[in-house]
Amino acid sequence: MGELVLTVAGDQAHEAAQLLTGLTPLHAVARTIPGDDLLTAVRNCHAEAVFLTGADRAALRTAQLALAEELTVLTEEDTLAIALTAATAVALSRRGRTPADARVLVVAPDSLPFLLPVLLAAGTADLTLWRPADAAAFPLAGLARDVDVVIDPLGGHDPGRGPALVTPGDPVAPLLALPGLLQDGPRTGDPQAHPDVHAACARALAGLTPVDRLLPELTDPDLTYRVADAVAAVRSC
Repeated sequence: MGELVLTVAGDQAHEAAQLLTGLTPLHAVARTIPGDDLLTAVRNCHAEAVFLTGADRAALRTAQLALAEELTVLTEEDTLAIALTAATAVALSRRGRTPADARVLVVAPDSLPFLLPVLLAAGTADLTLWRPADAAAFPLAGLARDVDVVIDPLGGHDPGRGPALVTPGDPVAPLLALPGLLQDGPRTGDPQAHPDVHAACARALAGLTPVDRLLPELTDPDLTYRVADAVAAVRSC
């Protein structure tokens, strides 16, 4: 990865930068980015690679697209989609199922739109989408009885006791794939144009997950290289 420095901007930027620098091979620095002119603020960082976090994922996606040909911009939507896809694969494996033969329900899919392409790229064959506005006619617990895993990107929804529940949970989850994604240095272009790369990252994370967790530890010494190898294999095809 050389001397690449990752600029982390947005909510919890300082905490994320400290974790990445302290626990992974990545060198990350935090920047305060005003929300009223995100695009200009990111450009003024003069960074090679930027990781954008924050609640306004639509604004982050707009900035990512606008900057796609100038620098590497990854967002929390990219990396959280990877983590949730990995955790889903682990949860299914423990039930003796695979994405190809399981039923997965996604709560509030509009809150993390890129999750669906990553799940599909990872081989998820049967997806059901449920929005809170559907609750009166189609209660979540009723639909969830017939699925293997419920993914709730927002957290806080109770699907009942039947399916496994996957939520963002650990705040470290969106950071897990970053060092491996950036191992080969900055890369321009829209990352979300290649959900197969994200799916490969998810498979690498799932393969490193201990038996008592749904995701690996950020301190896992193999994390960066396993993710980087998975990314390189997909990009070489």
